[in-house]
Amino acid sequence: MRRGLKVGKNVYIFQDVEIDPGYPYLIEIGDNCRIGKNVLILAHDATAFPGLGMTRLAPVKILEGSFIGQRAIILPGVTIGPRAMVAAGSVVNRSVPEGRAVAGNPARPYTTYTEIFERIGSEAQEENIIDIDDVEKGIITTDAISEKIDRYSIAFVKSIPSYDPFYINIDMEEHRKNAKVLYERFKALSAERKKNN
Repeated sequence: MRRGLKVGKNVYIFQDVEIDPGYPYLIEIGDNCRIGKNVLILAHDATAFPGLGMTRLAPVKILEGSFIGQRAIILPGVTIGPRAMVAAGSVVNRSVPEGRAVAGNPARPYTTYTEIFERIGSEAQEENIIDIDDVEKGIITTDAISEKIDRYSIAFVKSIPSYDPFYINIDMEEHRKNAKVLYERFKALSAERKKNN
């Protein structure tokens, strides 16, 4: 950030993310974005250097509310989002429109981020949801989490830890409150869907 990387509020950048060390000032990460482990973000491309003696530079923008999965590679000149999703391991060589989800090498659209929320949310039931506060207090053990996964094939942890060193420019207490609001909204929508079905 001291070298010009632009990072918004409430951004999560997990460990071992590599942001182009030569040109960080060409990279922008908007508010409420999440960047997974081992993501590589490049603003330069030296492919043509052997033949032309030049390196291509182009800005990268990861816009508000976007999610970049583990080990994804973002290439120069790409804009992602807002509210878009890049699947783990994808190589993104062209811009990702608002709300789209992309996967693959090269990354291609396959659904919307909203559809992913709906699909994953349909698997969350009261019985397989764990509160992070209960985990932090030791009320829910790792064995209890494993038992839930054995019984329901999947489990979910609601809210966020009270401390996480990978958040940048964040008021953790406010962020925890927002996570609870999102969960309550999810519960209300789930109840409405069940009532209508």
